[in-house]
Amino acid sequence: MARILLLALSVVLLGYGVASAQLLEVEGRYWFSDLKASAQVDGSLLQGTRVDFKDDLGLGDENLPELRVSIGLGPLGRLRAAYTRAMFEGTETLERTITFDDTTFAATMRVDSELELHYARFGWIWQFPVVPGVFRIGPIIEAKGILAEASIETRDITPRIRESATFPLLLPTIGVALDLTPHRAFHLFAEASGLPAGNLGHLVDAEAGIRVIPIRFLSVSAGYRIFDVRVEDDDDFGKFRLSGPFVGASLRF
Repeated sequence: MARILLLALSVVLLGYGVASAQLLEVEGRYWFSDLKASAQVDGSLLQGTRVDFKDDLGLGDENLPELRVSIGLGPLGRLRAAYTRAMFEGTETLERTITFDDTTFAATMRVDSELELHYARFGWIWQFPVVPGVFRIGPIIEAKGILAEASIETRDITPRIRESATFPLLLPTIGVALDLTPHRAFHLFAEASGLPAGNLGHLVDAEAGIRVIPIRFLSVSAGYRIFDVRVEDDDDFGKFRLSGPFVGASLRF
């Protein structure tokens, strides 16, 4: 037993020595996302209308930057933090009357609308080498936080009327991450994590792609990602879905 423990400790220390040369990884991504979003906000006096931010308010798609920082914890695990901010804007002449909070915006009104999203996460990833050097898989445990703010404002009347609503959600999530390395110069990766939160809503984040490593400390990547979240508060809700391809680059130290 002592020999087995000593051997296991030696393997961990050897792996940590290799990983420590690349203990820190900083990655930047650019996400070509397609937005699908809707919300309903009831006021104290009026029942809100379910509003589609694209069809009703004319919000357009935006490309989103993301920053990720990972810290290696030996050969198997790492801590990771990531942050994404998105701002969607639109101007539209309403084709139907909508009620948002306690304000009614009549059909034919011209309105400016905004949807701002902040998405942050921090977690631990541990991947067991099923086939050493070729295939790894393991769990993701993360805390994810999202803050969404939606607003509608009249454009051609004075004084301008503005209503806004905020949808916050902080949720612990679990998932799985896998890496397949058919060649040392590139590997395939995929991960998915999320959790239903009952009457608070749900959150799912999943991606898959390929990473190419032209030199030891640099890699470039490309793939596809889906982010789906629903935030609920009594009868109010906000539903947001982002999906599309991404590209990225990272430096490892």
